[in-house]
Amino acid sequence: MEKLRDSLFIQVWLTHFVPAFFVGAVLLLTIKDLPLPSLIPPGWTGDLAKAAINGAAVAVLVLLFHAGRNRRIQRYWPGAMTKYQGPRLRCAAVTGFLAGAADILLTLSEWGVLFLALLVLSVLIWNLRAFARRSMSLLKPNSEITWGDVNELLRIYLATLIGFTLVNAAMDGLHILAGNTPPFNFMGQGGELFLNALYYTVVTMTTLGFGDIVPHTWDGKVLLIVQSLLSYFMFAFMIGIITRGVTSGSNR
Repeated sequence: MEKLRDSLFIQVWLTHFVPAFFVGAVLLLTIKDLPLPSLIPPGWTGDLAKAAINGAAVAVLVLLFHAGRNRRIQRYWPGAMTKYQGPRLRCAAVTGFLAGAADILLTLSEWGVLFLALLVLSVLIWNLRAFARRSMSLLKPNSEITWGDVNELLRIYLATLIGFTLVNAAMDGLHILAGNTPPFNFMGQGGELFLNALYYTVVTMTTLGFGDIVPHTWDGKVLLIVQSLLSYFMFAFMIGIITRGVTSGSNR
């Protein structure tokens, strides 16, 4: 298990899959009504073509993101080594393609939605464990906190927010596909499913609690409790770490 976790592709997968999957879901909503027959090669189905196009688009966005990030690093810290290049950058592009292509399962059946929800949940649990380990190490006496540590905590927090957004939207979609009352009724609030799911998750994890979208089923209420408690503790850890003071350090 440790060797599997230490492999380059698994490391990149765990950090990139959730945000790439979310971007792919948004793109899929954009292209779902486009006339694609002229783009479909002979023998391909419409769903397969959409999956390939969506995956390729997400892979390109991942490459553009890291290219821009590398340029910013070189601009502010000339000569600094950029992390995402070579094999690691290729792994990020492959992860983006697989995440974008997997989004097509959201439109096929409730089993596809359930599988993706479990996959996102597993990556979400890994991010939460990584956040807990890093936070505990930074709270030790005489530990030095750098901006690199703060950036990593913020990355994990944003990945957690996006992960819960996908889980909330998937739970609503599963109930709709099964013919049951959706726990959050994102589709009935006006706008797109993922936009309302993102709004609800941000409101929940920042403890704002406007109350315009509330859970109506027992599983939705359980998920709300878990999100609220986890976000509260994550906020507390980050505030405790940052208030200890951040040094410039050598971690760029």
